[in-house]
Amino acid sequence: MATKKNLRLDANVGDCFIMTKIKAEAFKTYGEAELKVLLCVAQEGTVDLARISATLGMEQAAIDTAVNKLCEDGLLCAGEEKAKRISKNIASSYDNEDLADAIDNDKGFRAVTNFTCDILEKQLNRNDLNTLYSLYDYYGMSAEMICGIVEYCVSTGKRSMSYIFNTAMSIRDDGITSYEALEGYIKAKRSVNSKSTRFRKLCGIGNRELTSKERGYTDRWFGEMKLSFDLVKKAYELTVDRIGELKFPYMSKIIEQWYAKGVRTVEDAEKLDSKHKETKAAEGSEYDIEKYFTAAAKKGYIKQDE
Repeated sequence: MATKKNLRLDANVGDCFIMTKIKAEAFKTYGEAELKVLLCVAQEGTVDLARISATLGMEQAAIDTAVNKLCEDGLLCAGEEKAKRISKNIASSYDNEDLADAIDNDKGFRAVTNFTCDILEKQLNRNDLNTLYSLYDYYGMSAEMICGIVEYCVSTGKRSMSYIFNTAMSIRDDGITSYEALEGYIKAKRSVNSKSTRFRKLCGIGNRELTSKERGYTDRWFGEMKLSFDLVKKAYELTVDRIGELKFPYMSKIIEQWYAKGVRTVEDAEKLDSKHKETKAAEGSEYDIEKYFTAAAKKGYIKQDE
């Protein structure tokens, strides 16, 4: 355990570990060393083993024994192991000495800082370095992974370190843990964004960003369903032809019906529409749920934010 450099509270412990995670009986098994180490790490957040020894004035052997027990009990996790997923995605805090040491002695982190400095075209301040090192050290992301995320954010016009950090956390929470998986993730995101941009132009929305509800629809169509732009365009045209304007709930109903019936191309949609008309003609029925829904939409019974 002494070879593990940094220690932090285990992800399963949480902020109020004494009240919520550790039963009173557990303390009966801990001696002075275990309690001192645990409280030291809790106060510092992430702390080097050597600093624990200096802070507490304890022999290294006693610290190693205490650390082993606390790690086995799931209260601490040791530094160079990959961090577990935690409930709060926040940047860990490092002092200037830690950051300087990482830049000087860790080639991977030095590559991250040089790349980020170049692509952002600015000198990184202490908070910037702290955020990057938190991703690298505390959350265990590879240098290649962090650089890929930084590059992706900048390509979308987002250059703030807080945005980069939150994007990294979102990607991590989605289970993307390798650079290869990140490449696929970014490719899919760019495809969705490209189709959404085309859709805005198609609808005459122009430079206005989609609202969160509108974005929810397009993310489902282009992201979850992975539909082609041409098929979504076909649904848009049908919507406008039938009710005279774009209403996302109405358009969504068309697309959801298509998707449930296996429609994935414009040709599939046209075949289904042709078959539907033939069936209605053969039945000779005047009642059609689509006519009812269209009439309701025209009268304003179907609202945009449904």
